Amino acid sequence: MRPDTSRTLQGVALNLLTNVMGETRTPFGQQTVGIAGQLLFWIAEECERGADRLVVENRATRQLLSDGLPLAGTAAKSVEAALATPPAADFRISSLQAENDALRKGLIALHAAVESVDSDEARAFNERIWAELVESTKRRQFAVRLG
Repeated sequence: MRPDTSRTLQGVALNLLTNVMGETRTPFGQQTVGIAGQLLFWIAEECERGADRLVVENRATRQLLSDGLPLAGTAAKSVEAALATPPAADFRISSLQAENDALRKGLIALHAAVESVDSDEARAFNERIWAELVESTKRRQFAVRLG
């Protein structure tokens, strides 16, 4: 048997919110059970989507770094170092996140460089960076919201 992590966590969360909450006598206890249930729902969702989210984001960030290198100016070495980051060797969240962290470091340097250039090309590329940052934020939103 292989337990489904996401479904298991959702089941525990649902049990806390439907069964344990009613048995909890104090407002503090009820609040604590409610917070634990919400956290479990969020963890379940992230278990399901985390690797995919990071693969998509790492691909998009690499593309931005590659396309933006000509605009990097003094940040070129940081962008090149980020692009030299090897892709994660596996699909573990920790491996994908380490790759993401290195790529984001380069993106921060590129973004700062692009924002300091006064040209139509730099402004257009700045908009591309912001569009990806907005999408990245959307990818992290949770579907399950209580309260």
